[in-house]
Amino acid sequence: MLSRTARPTAASRPDTAAGLTTEERRQLLAWLEAARARGIDAAEDLRMRPWPEPVPAEVIGVFRAGEGLAAWLVVGQQGVWTVVDVADSKVLTTEPSLAQALACICPPEAAQAALGNGMA
Repeated sequence: MLSRTARPTAASRPDTAAGLTTEERRQLLAWLEAARARGIDAAEDLRMRPWPEPVPAEVIGVFRAGEGLAAWLVVGQQGVWTVVDVADSKVLTTEPSLAQALACICPPEAAQAALGNGMA
């Protein structure tokens, strides 16, 4: 499950954002599957939320298990991905790929180690 809610259809997306590429979607799903062992619950496409203006970027909310608000926002625009810690209102990193940005939240090796240690 990638998202907590139904994803919008292509027809309902604004023209300002094209959506994730197939490779980015694969990266996100693989990361999410591994990161669940470290307490990550879900990732949700937040572009379709009622923003005051159209959002010309990808906005992914990353949620910890049991929390109703996103702990991190991962924003993709103009070929880079920025991770924001919501609680601290702090930019953690800006990376050239979604996979690298997500690794700032939960490195793949940490997630895989958790799975290997039976923490899932």
